[in-house]
Amino acid sequence: MSLGHRDFRKIRRMESSNAFLQIVLLAVVFAGVNYLAAHYYKRIDLTQGNEHSLSLETQAYLKKIKPTRPVQIIVTLLTHAESSEEDLRTRQEVEKILREYEYHANRHGAKRLTVEYVDVFRNRERARELAARYGLQQGDSILFACGERNRLIPAANLREMQQDTGKLVGFRGEGLFTSAILHVTRDAKDVVYCLNGHGELLLDAADPERGMTEASAFMMQRNIEPRNLNLLLEGKVPADAKLLIVASPQSAFSEEEVILLKDYLNRRNGRLLIFLDPYVKHGLGELFWDWGIDVQDKLVIEPESLSPIAQNGARLIRDFCNHAITSSIGANHIPVLVGPCRPAQPDLGATPDETLHVTPLMRSREGSWAETDYRQDSPPAKGPTDAAGPISLAVVAERQVGQQGIQIEGGKLTVFGNSNWVANAWFNRRGNRELLHNCVLWNLDRYTLLNIPPRRVEDYELALDEKQFGELRGRLLLLPISVAVLGVVCFWTRRH
Repeated sequence: MSLGHRDFRKIRRMESSNAFLQIVLLAVVFAGVNYLAAHYYKRIDLTQGNEHSLSLETQAYLKKIKPTRPVQIIVTLLTHAESSEEDLRTRQEVEKILREYEYHANRHGAKRLTVEYVDVFRNRERARELAARYGLQQGDSILFACGERNRLIPAANLREMQQDTGKLVGFRGEGLFTSAILHVTRDAKDVVYCLNGHGELLLDAADPERGMTEASAFMMQRNIEPRNLNLLLEGKVPADAKLLIVASPQSAFSEEEVILLKDYLNRRNGRLLIFLDPYVKHGLGELFWDWGIDVQDKLVIEPESLSPIAQNGARLIRDFCNHAITSSIGANHIPVLVGPCRPAQPDLGATPDETLHVTPLMRSREGSWAETDYRQDSPPAKGPTDAAGPISLAVVAERQVGQQGIQIEGGKLTVFGNSNWVANAWFNRRGNRELLHNCVLWNLDRYTLLNIPPRRVEDYELALDEKQFGELRGRLLLLPISVAVLGVVCFWTRRH
């Protein structure tokens, strides 16, 4: 064999080896890029209303699901040829939002949440298993299960329909789904006691002005159990009380009750949320003094030129202070509707206490004042003894407790100078619901920034006449035609 022939074979082997190595290198690069893209990426929602994103509240709850106790979601929504437009749209919204739930729950590797779609009519064996284990007897529903706890949400509950037209306008999925996850993952509910015996608002009364059934249902959706409590009859605060609520007492608390409340706040580091009204003596002055809060027997007056006042004395509050309870409301410019208010503010004459931090929550506007002689029949006018605004309408006091040189969180006392905003007739306003949501969850150490409103369901339609459609088609075809022409030119250039 000649030397040239051996060199040629050597060159061929080198070329073959080089080609093989290039193929292997390309495969390695391709696999590496796909691995990095699958494990290290960032999702950005570019829609105007963040319609593809979960709320911060839901994301926080999903992170707290224990990998040892994962949540199983079983969807039995059915779609067939005779399904209505609402059914099809509901199925689409459910699939879309559950993809987000899976992503946020499992994004750090641990399998916290799984989603399964089951056709109970085709997969009879699986349907029998679900019926035997969870008692699932119907389709068109979503089942949430974790251990021995489960909750079923019918598809009809997910839809918000317009009453006059019957059109689908909203999707309640996220709120209901997150509530269900909280229900099945928490072993015990947080118990909140609402005090009675002084004419307070009633948890089980549907009365528009003196009932709290709306607020009660709102708390139960968040795995919070509201109960009634009469301190005089019980003689103590129950051991499982995570929060006490005093809503619009119409008579003064006794000395024995005040002692029980002070003991609950100071010895047990309890949480107390109080809604007071003008005109009423509450008997809690000594308790407020100990906690650096001043609730004066005055009426906050705002001229109608500053804030239009309804016949029932309602007004919108838009000035919020920087506190965890009100920061999200103020940042999103959400007003709160309240009735007549009395001042609730830090006590400037209180004894200095380094362990106590008192913060206003919301204020009246500039030009308002706290009227002292508000019981007179003549129209109110600012006098020399009246405090000039803005006036604090709500205040929170937090105490730090020292143990062996370590400061830990102590009791919390939150006081509002009005109670109307939690009554049934007022509670359905967004600002009122978010304010109670933040108050309760912050006191329960479950505070999150945002509430979960229903998602708007909107249809987008592109209306074009024949001429406009032709122009649009030409613009859309311009890019692929240009690429094709460029390819032809390159091909012709290389051939010649």
